[in-house]
Amino acid sequence: MADLISEKLREDLLIAFDDPNYRPPTLPTVALDVMKISGREDADVKEIVGLLERDEMLAATVLRLVSSPLYAARKPITSLDAAVVRLGVHAVRDAVFEVALRQGVFGTSEYGDTVATIAKHSTLTAYLTRIVCRHARIGGELAFICGLLHDVGFAGLLLAVGHVERGAVPPLQLLWRDVDALHERASLMLTERWGLPSQVVEVVGHHHHLHTGETARIAAAVSIADHLTEYFGASVMGPMVDGVPLPGDSVGAFDVETAIADLGMNDAQLKLILAEAERTLPDIAVL
Repeated sequence: MADLISEKLREDLLIAFDDPNYRPPTLPTVALDVMKISGREDADVKEIVGLLERDEMLAATVLRLVSSPLYAARKPITSLDAAVVRLGVHAVRDAVFEVALRQGVFGTSEYGDTVATIAKHSTLTAYLTRIVCRHARIGGELAFICGLLHDVGFAGLLLAVGHVERGAVPPLQLLWRDVDALHERASLMLTERWGLPSQVVEVVGHHHHLHTGETARIAAAVSIADHLTEYFGASVMGPMVDGVPLPGDSVGAFDVETAIADLGMNDAQLKLILAEAERTLPDIAVL
């Protein structure tokens, strides 16, 4: 009987994503507009600044980021124009997406504690992906976004539970196995709905699968970063059962070893990545 209920829940959650009455987590228009502009070769600083000026919180985040130890200049930067020039269009885009997810997608009140752990995991995965790319000499400009969004399906599914159950949400312990099993597919569906670049959709929507072609190296970097979050106590953890949290988003040892081999990396390089992360993640945590 439990298996039948589980299978029915899976079907209902996926159907919910296609239900015209279901409203999936949304991204602020500003974030999507920044994404579009950042993908152009003629991306204009003034256009980015104009978008940021429409959202006080996003503007404040960019100014706070440019003053952080990660980017601090000799002279204080107090204008958005100077901040965007200092950070660069892609770093601004990454910061905007990070805040947009925190405010919206990961701001859902349904199963809030678990969503908060997923948000932390996703943020650290994004920054670790950036570090891995730097050490592996990967020029993937969308790698940070891929790391940030790889588990967004968790939040989408947990929000969908309320839609499926018409407001009376069941204990998460009963749902977690299915939510975990479906989160990769849900991440694919959400990023497609948001109209994000195909490279992001491909990596995010298949982050537990081996990749070939142009997305292979970025996907490998995300897989390694996903695994490395464990060292910082930021793995995805579900609800507590008998005092022990249920695991989620598990990256198998074979997948990690394959990703490391695909990037031509070794244990010494992984130690350098962890050392850099230990130096920078405390700064990231306060942004």
